[in-house]
Parts: sequence; C-alpha cells; structure tokens
Amino acid sequence: MLVLLGLTATGVLWLRLMAALGAELPFTDGSAMFFVGQLGKYIPGSVWSIGAQADRARRHDVPPRVTVAAGLLFLGYNVDTAALVGSLALISGRLDPDWPTWVPWVGLVVSLVGLAPPLVRLLARKIGGREPSLDLAGTGAVVVLLALAWACYSVALVLLAPGTPWHDLVALGGAFTIGYAVGVVIVFAPAGVGARETVFVLLLTPMLSVADATALALVARVVHTAADALMAAGWSYAARSRILSEPRSTP
Repeated sequence: MLVLLGLTATGVLWLRLMAALGAELPFTDGSAMFFVGQLGKYIPGSVWSIGAQADRARRHDVPPRVTVAAGLLFLGYNVDTAALVGSLALISGRLDPDWPTWVPWVGLVVSLVGLAPPLVRLLARKIGGREPSLDLAGTGAVVVLLALAWACYSVALVLLAPGTPWHDLVALGGAFTIGYAVGVVIVFAPAGVGARETVFVLLLTPMLSVADATALALVARVVHTAADALMAAGWSYAARSRILSEPRSTP
C-alpha cells in the first residue's frame, strides 16, 4: 500500500508537469497514460517510457515534444530529489560508506542547483518549445510530492525487513534513493535492474549483512515491479470504463 501511495504521488507530479507545459489532461486518462507508459522503463534504455507516454498523449492532441519535455523534467526531478535525500542521509551519518566527506556536500549543492526554477524553465523551453509555469511555489509542490514518494518507499523498506529498527529508516531510504539515481543514469539497465540493487547492497553492507541487504533489495524490486504493473492495469481499466460509460452521441 505504501509503494502504491508513493507511485500515486509520482503520477500526480507528471500530470502537474504536463499542465505546467500547457497540456492539462483528464486525471483518469492522464494517469493511465503515465502508468502504462512507465512499464516502458523495463525495456533497456530510459526513454521508452517517455516514448510510450508521448504516443498515448497524441490522442489528446498533445505534441510529442511537449510530452518528452515533461518526461525528462519528471526524470530530472526524481534524480535530483533522490540525490538530495541520499546526500542528506550521508551527511547525517546514518548512512556511512567509506566515501570522502566532500561527496555528499557536492551532491547536495548539485541537487539544489538542479531544482532552481530558472534552470528548469530554460531546459524545458529548449526541449519542449514551451516555458513551463514553474515558479518557486511550483517547485515546492514538486519537492513535497517526491518527498512523500521517497518517504513511502523508505517506510516500506523497514516493513519489508522484520526486526529492522525504525532508526534505520534514514539509512534505508538514503541507500534506496542513491541506488535509484544510479539506476536511472545507467540507461542500459532496464528500470535500473542490477545497478540499483548493487549500490543498495554496497551502501547497507556496513549496517546489514550482505545476505540480508541482498534479500531486502530483491524483495523491494519484486514489490515495486508488482506495484507498477498493478497501477498500470488499474488505471488502464479505469480509463476504459470511463470511456464506455460516456453516453454516445446520436448521429
């Protein structure tokens, strides 16, 4: 349930980004586009999900270039906030790999710069041909939605590992977000498979045994994959049901 809630927050974020680019979509249809398109991330390469979303959005007269811009902004915000959460976990000392002390501070600064509205608007204008209506308040809403998603995923990790104390929440969440960011960057890994789990295990080895960390990484992967499939199926069914329930106009 927590993973589903986190995914819902990401779906709302994508719809907000589309609306910010002047392509406001109906909530049910837009959610179906997003979550069905997200299954494309399980094909090697990070752009298949964006391509699938662009193809489906064309049915609502949304130019593919706009959907691509929204998809890239979505990925950018996810990676940015993941790096931000991971950097804070490292700085707090809850997550303590044998890394130079300056690494998390650099990650923190780069993440904050990447969230700057002027930079985001510039990149979106270059990619999508439109300047999104994203100001400081809009960026705050983005951060809140993704903070909710990362928090849900982190709490889910604690619950998936019986006996794990709650004070390990920050460490687990930090390892997950850093692994996620690495998985997105390594584009040939479908949905970051392998890369995300490897980073997760390496970061948690000082705290957990290799076997326990590996088991948790694999269980988390199965849960997230099942949740992606469930969201895609559920919203696709809801969108079809809405279309079938609409009264047909008589000729």
